[in-house]
Amino acid sequence: MSDTLRLLLALLELGPRLKDLLGDKWPAYGEELQELAARAGQGEDPAKLRQTLDLLVVRLLAEPPAMELVERVMADMAAPVATRETVTRRGRVSPPVVSDTVRPTTDETTGVVTIPVFYGTDRARGDDTPAHYFSGARGTLSLGVAEVSVPTRGRDLGELTSPSWWRLELSANPEKHVILKTVAALGRDAFVTSLKESLAAASEHDVLIFVHGYNVTFEDAARRAGQLAVDLKFAGRTLLYSWASAADTKKYTVDESTIDWSRDHFEAFLQLALGEVGAGKVHIIAHSMGNRAVINTLERVTSWQLPAGAAKLGQIIFAAPDIDRDRFVQLAAKFKGCAARVTLYASSRDVALLASKFVHGYPRAGEAGDALTVVDGIDTIDASLVDTSLVGLHHSYFGEKRSILNDMFNLIVQQLAPDQRFDLQASGDALRKYWSYRA
Repeated sequence: MSDTLRLLLALLELGPRLKDLLGDKWPAYGEELQELAARAGQGEDPAKLRQTLDLLVVRLLAEPPAMELVERVMADMAAPVATRETVTRRGRVSPPVVSDTVRPTTDETTGVVTIPVFYGTDRARGDDTPAHYFSGARGTLSLGVAEVSVPTRGRDLGELTSPSWWRLELSANPEKHVILKTVAALGRDAFVTSLKESLAAASEHDVLIFVHGYNVTFEDAARRAGQLAVDLKFAGRTLLYSWASAADTKKYTVDESTIDWSRDHFEAFLQLALGEVGAGKVHIIAHSMGNRAVINTLERVTSWQLPAGAAKLGQIIFAAPDIDRDRFVQLAAKFKGCAARVTLYASSRDVALLASKFVHGYPRAGEAGDALTVVDGIDTIDASLVDTSLVGLHHSYFGEKRSILNDMFNLIVQQLAPDQRFDLQASGDALRKYWSYRA
């Protein structure tokens, strides 16, 4: 049974309780759920079914009487079981030890790859367990390295596997699930030294920075960064910038405020990656709301005074950016030419963007269709036929449709222009040229 059908069944089972909570509002929701059930029974495409179901969930989450109940259902279905791989003594958890040279390792027997993720974050500290090492509250900029294990057998490209109650998986299994194993904080000098030595030992001396979107914990951001490194076959070193998302569906506006507050911290982290670790090129993948920190930082990139021999910006990828389209166009003109290539993936099916447009009343830069953003100096790709979700409102279609990760591999690793990438075809006209996926 697909995740879509499981969620639909869970909501149908909650019908009587939702009816009591929503009162006069329930009939409309009840009719929609019955219609979805009928469509599912007729064998409708799960991707189309999921898009409608996700929009219904977004609306239910905006109904205070039902919000907590629906959130519990979503959390039960999506939340990974926390792993504990550190040693407890006298009620405390001992900090993990960072090896002299941190590098990826592969277990040849199981195919499990362990990736070091060098992180910067402005989250407040939590407890000493990997899953809760950082909270959703604001803190100060801190640096460190996390270890993420990623299975390479029996996992679909882009899939962020976690234990699932419906599979009777009560604990994380490294051979099946992407796991945040350890988190270690480092002082600035130790961080730079560790990353520099690790990068020097790599077969490629580039770094990849991942910046997550709205409603994401540090744990899931680190897991996604490790999974991206493995699926992209990235031979350099992987970095994560994890801003202090509240990781709460009810706190969209809180996250909006925080991502603006976080810009100076991200700028400092990017400057460190460019100027101090010995990288050749720095690539950036930003998703959803995380694009705001990136694009607002790039606005000032031409004024930076970087040391001689500093790295260059390579591929900058805006994946389904949740930012005002007109604001994106204004800023794009200011950082034109700052990187080897800038790519925008847009989608007309991304639920997070549809919800954001509803909140703001203006198109988002990540939308496709009539609102598609085409800007000089940026390769715009209409990715509506594939998955752009990465991390967000648990609205992923991974495993059901192709992922933009295939194209990102050709972009970052193969360094191919859009007209050299098989999955893409030219669209639009001479004045408004963009790219779209072949059906």
